[in-house]
Amino acid sequence: MEKNKMLLKGYPVSLHGLSESKGLVEVQAGKITYAGESGVLFPGSGHRIYDFGTGYICPGFIDLHVHGSGGADVMDGSLEALDRMSKVLAEGGTTSYLATTMSAPRHVMAEAVRSASVAAKRGTKGAKILGVHLEGPFLNPAQKGSQKEEFLRLPNIEELKEYIDLSGGLASMITLAPELPGAMELIEYAAGRGLVVSLGHSVASIAHVNEACRAGLSHVSHAFNAMGGLHHREPGATGAILSMEQLTADIIADGLHVHPSVINILIKVKGIYNICVITDCMRAGAMGDGIFELGGQRVIVKNGEARLEDGTISGSTSSMAGMIKTLVEKVRLSVPDAVRMVSANPARLLGIDSKGVLREGKDADIVVMDRRFNILMTIVEGKIVYEKPPRQQ
Repeated sequence: MEKNKMLLKGYPVSLHGLSESKGLVEVQAGKITYAGESGVLFPGSGHRIYDFGTGYICPGFIDLHVHGSGGADVMDGSLEALDRMSKVLAEGGTTSYLATTMSAPRHVMAEAVRSASVAAKRGTKGAKILGVHLEGPFLNPAQKGSQKEEFLRLPNIEELKEYIDLSGGLASMITLAPELPGAMELIEYAAGRGLVVSLGHSVASIAHVNEACRAGLSHVSHAFNAMGGLHHREPGATGAILSMEQLTADIIADGLHVHPSVINILIKVKGIYNICVITDCMRAGAMGDGIFELGGQRVIVKNGEARLEDGTISGSTSSMAGMIKTLVEKVRLSVPDAVRMVSANPARLLGIDSKGVLREGKDADIVVMDRRFNILMTIVEGKIVYEKPPRQQ
């Protein structure tokens, strides 16, 4: 399939908006070779043609922060778990992602990072692993969220160096609390090694955030969750997000973690171009209600909401398609703006020029959705990794 031409018919979603008329996207040898109006490109021999009617043809969705799905988790530390996770993520529209850790004993985190690196280089059966996101262990216990407190520790450059080296160059992002002792030195080191350094699980003051930005902090993880709220005399991390132009942010747009009105506030303040949407999905994704595990803790999923036994929200169970549905139906964004937040924006944050848009010469990472945001097809670098089964008669 990778070597043959593929022609997709539907409504392409571009950075300039949604096509007003039906268009075409052509794929050959893993790349997009045409994206635009119909009638310009005429199918020749060798095309496999897919007509999606009124379906949206979108650039592939990139998840910067995802722990698991389909019963599997990055912290399982196995290639089988990462294959399972990648397959299920693709069914929800994710074409590539950062395999995201949880705080754990050092040897457990090391094995998770090593396994993710091996899986990324070997290739997975669904969504592609772009890199590793280290969430933890350098987080503040006062905002631990679903991180197990006994596994949290102070910033340690030698420990971070071990993870970066084990990743084989795939360590891409780290979330940490900049107010912890030793954090500024670690931020400078991580940024110097090319990682996106992100604030999270933090009670930082705005003075801490300013100092951290000078050291190399540039992003905020799951905005408004696991951080101090806004106060008029101490803006804290929340105030930093809203007032500091040098910070980009990501947000969990499932309608549970952050109210749609607050998502709207964030967009109005920071602009659509500076916000990424993440799932923060855990192993219960696509599994229905039940009892699961995250970071060594028992998680109860009821009505799709994942919570610890004390009621703390414990990641999400939503897919990228579910996030877009919330953004369009509850936040009232246009489809192109919602898609930008899961494609072009995260690609730009990671410095990846080959993904995130439907444009000639880019990787053929493509997601097709119907008008109800159900995934019809997921393509990763020209290979169909998910196709919705035909309806039974």
